[in-house]
Amino acid sequence: MILASLGKLAAAQALTAGTTDSTNVIQMVAADWAGITDVWLVIDTVVAAGGSGALTFDLVLSTEEALTTTVSVIRVYCASEADLRVATAGRHICAVNVGKMLKEIMETTGDTYYFVGLISTLSGSATITLDAALSPSEPQTLHHKMVTESGVTVPAIASAGSGA
Repeated sequence: MILASLGKLAAAQALTAGTTDSTNVIQMVAADWAGITDVWLVIDTVVAAGGSGALTFDLVLSTEEALTTTVSVIRVYCASEADLRVATAGRHICAVNVGKMLKEIMETTGDTYYFVGLISTLSGSATITLDAALSPSEPQTLHHKMVTESGVTVPAIASAGSGA
């Protein structure tokens, strides 16, 4: 499936060892993207990685729908299934702004249209199920990542004039 605008690259796509293209490829016309700087690549773990082996996720540009000849925009490497990004369902494997990189590559090559896809390579017996998308806005931070604890404790002695 080809999408004509920002959107899903993969929705609960189950991957096994080997190289797999994303379920969806997004078609981009260079002239339409000239002024855009904020494009977020978000890859999330839906089902934690299993088996054993390295996992590589490569956002690519191509002038071919089949992504046969590609230019890498950004590559995320997880050395094993124990990497916390892939070992826990619901975590971001990647959440990064790639807008300026997309624009720079388009301007450098001078092509008039592009297909954007995610190529996943799993080695050994690794497996994972993931979601991947391009978004014009930053993804929300997961609630467990927003919890912070202050290093300041309640004073044991009240200050002068506090009445305590």
